[in-house]
Amino acid sequence: MSILTIPKLADELFLRPIVIAMNSLALSALMSYVMSANGGIDWRPITICVTSDILVMGADHLKDNLKEEEFWLDRNNAKNPCLASWFIYARTFLTANAVLLVSALFQCPISTLFTTATFVAPALLWTTPISFKKIGLISRRLLGRSGADKHQPSTASHVLVIKRIPGMKAIFNGIIRGCGIYAVVFSVLLGSGNLTNTLPSPWNVVQLVVWSTVNRSCHAIMTDVRDFEDDMTTGVPTIPVLLGSIPKTKVILTACHMLVMLTFIENTYIMGSCLLATALVWMLGKNSPKKAFLFSSHSQSLFIIWYLSRSLTLV
Repeated sequence: MSILTIPKLADELFLRPIVIAMNSLALSALMSYVMSANGGIDWRPITICVTSDILVMGADHLKDNLKEEEFWLDRNNAKNPCLASWFIYARTFLTANAVLLVSALFQCPISTLFTTATFVAPALLWTTPISFKKIGLISRRLLGRSGADKHQPSTASHVLVIKRIPGMKAIFNGIIRGCGIYAVVFSVLLGSGNLTNTLPSPWNVVQLVVWSTVNRSCHAIMTDVRDFEDDMTTGVPTIPVLLGSIPKTKVILTACHMLVMLTFIENTYIMGSCLLATALVWMLGKNSPKKAFLFSSHSQSLFIIWYLSRSLTLV
């Protein structure tokens, strides 16, 4: 386990989850505004998306990045109550977000609960080892074939971690934060009878979903660029590691952003966001400070704020 310090704990448990969740706040606010029939911003989908983001990222960092279980098993850590208290603060913070999430879901139609669970559950299983042997045993017991297991020779247990499947990090991030946010906003507005049939210019549903999905997927790959050397050493099969080159990865990311920009060239906000995202792709590298990569998560947010500030002031 890497050496833990208070700045590292503050960064992993609070700063990163909150900063990343601010993009979900901006995106869900935009979708809520342009998709609502009355031109208002509904607090419920925003709260659901922001708290879900913080819960998923916080749980991931506690379990995978900081190895909280290993921390508590190490007796030497008992001599440093200051570090231990940060884990308690983090769990309190996550509990508060869970309470807010449940409160918001109680104010929504039941379809929103199922929609949220559909996207949050895979994210919570992100770092959970999935044993095929255990799944097989459970399925055989459910089928009433437990007696046959006694005569079967023992086999090696195959364990799958979703996070370690090549490309899955980018795909999951894009689908969960792009399609997931749209699905939550849609279910809330539809259930309350406040869903518009026509989005205001220059937006449409395809733009919102594609732009968000590609942007979040590309940002996930940029975080792999940040960790390129560590992933190469430990053999983590990220896209930059599989390509064996950061420049090749950046060319692919540039192509993705340019394709989205050219497809939706009529939307000034998407065009500006894609240009900023492309600039950040080439400005940030393996030698850049890790906190600098947080800017990559907000290439959308700045232009969403620009649009909302202009629209709301004209109302």
